[in-house]
Amino acid sequence: MSTTPTVERRTHAVPNPSTPPSRTRTVGRIDEEDGSLVTEYGLLAIVAATIAGIVISWAQGGAVVQLFNALLSAARGLVGA
Repeated sequence: MSTTPTVERRTHAVPNPSTPPSRTRTVGRIDEEDGSLVTEYGLLAIVAATIAGIVISWAQGGAVVQLFNALLSAARGLVGA
């Protein structure tokens, strides 16, 4: 009786060429950029909140009314009204 050698077949996941390399990771591998996207979005949210706060405080000081009055005066000056 002859015995045939058993061949162990391993299947490897082939990454999709359209997937960015950061999305194709081996389990257990630590990437240097892990968490950087979360950090970037967090910083972006802080900057957006700061700008929104500045705009709100500017608008509460009556600047919006002054801006519209200036625009209307300029528009009246253009049409001669």
